[in-house]
Amino acid sequence: MARFEEYREPPRALEGIKVVELPCLDTMPFLAGAMAAKSFADFGAEVIKVEPPRVGAEERRLGPFRDEVPDPETGGLHLFLNTNKLGVTLNLEHRRARDLLFQLLGSADIVLNPNQPVLNERLGIGWRTLTARFPRLIVVSITFFGDDSPYRNYRGGDLVATHMSGVGWETPYHQVLDLAKEPPLRSGGRQSDYLTGYTAASAAMCALFARRKAGAGQHVDVSQWLAMVSMMRPMLGVHSHEATTSAGYIRLTQRHKTGAQWVYPCVDGWVSFNAGTERFWQGAKRAMGEPEWMNEELFKTPQSRALHIDAIEAGLLDWLSGVTRKQAFERAQGQHVPCFPVNSPAEVASNEQYAARRFFVDHDHPAAREVRMPGAPCGFSRTPWRIVRGAPRLGEHNRKVFVERLAVAEGELKALAEEGVI
Repeated sequence: MARFEEYREPPRALEGIKVVELPCLDTMPFLAGAMAAKSFADFGAEVIKVEPPRVGAEERRLGPFRDEVPDPETGGLHLFLNTNKLGVTLNLEHRRARDLLFQLLGSADIVLNPNQPVLNERLGIGWRTLTARFPRLIVVSITFFGDDSPYRNYRGGDLVATHMSGVGWETPYHQVLDLAKEPPLRSGGRQSDYLTGYTAASAAMCALFARRKAGAGQHVDVSQWLAMVSMMRPMLGVHSHEATTSAGYIRLTQRHKTGAQWVYPCVDGWVSFNAGTERFWQGAKRAMGEPEWMNEELFKTPQSRALHIDAIEAGLLDWLSGVTRKQAFERAQGQHVPCFPVNSPAEVASNEQYAARRFFVDHDHPAAREVRMPGAPCGFSRTPWRIVRGAPRLGEHNRKVFVERLAVAEGELKALAEEGVI
């Protein structure tokens, strides 16, 4: 008689790790803590997300909403940022709420705190207090400027971090013809929030590995501003290693156009195209059908090509005027030349490559119904990423966490809810 082994889902990479995500209590949305916590939850860590009672986290109010009807349970950003988390509510202004938080932290490995130092210290949840009380806990401060910065209690945000870091100054990169009329640009969305979240998650993992050796937790200080500065690696290298009189320094430290643009028009839209290196130049020749003008003496070396960029762009635009985005993409990529179409959000969602990689995943949420969202940022064969539960409804796991784990009596739970503590 055949024996059938009971099927079990393979373990996820971070199972066994316990994380507490504190709410951002600033009225200006700051999503870095939620992004960092998502990075842990989606790979199997248990994440308890703490939200203010009644109103919930700021991302619940940002949408986009199904049928354009605002609903804190069905906003797309909330549904994406909070997959696989347990959700509880605590009003940290109340002492009893902080007592319950400390009980949670007693068994946690990591706490993610996206609040300013002055607020943390007033509430008694500053990193010095927490590391002293919980020696094995990894306390991650996620702030605009860092806990030890002279700006520690200043408000920042995505726009400020983008421009203080220099990322805005470099946007667009080497495409500016008129400095007075083409100022630095703001990045789309809240890119610095998400980058800061990934930075915090990576740093927290490093601290976990360090705890294996040292046996103790530590404070991890993550600055949104400095997380964005890390995106300026070429510029940091130029400033630290190039002479100020060198051609490279002069070229890379100005916004004026000094090379071929990255984005060009074609028959049905725009494509990014880069033939800047010798290898890419030779590949571009083949992709474009070996046009005679590309063999002219003017374009024999990278140095001579840099001096005649306008002529190169004229020839490139002439070729692109007769091809579609897809044709340009396939021909250039076929010769290992960096080129890709500028796609609309709808085109990204239906992209063939993403479909083949199964990047977008469908999830049936109890409040929002069927939802499609971005899936795994990277794939592990033995410990795969997956959605186990959808984003929690506000306070959905209060009973599970407070009554079943922390032994709060049912009567007290009800009274705490009526008092606005939970």
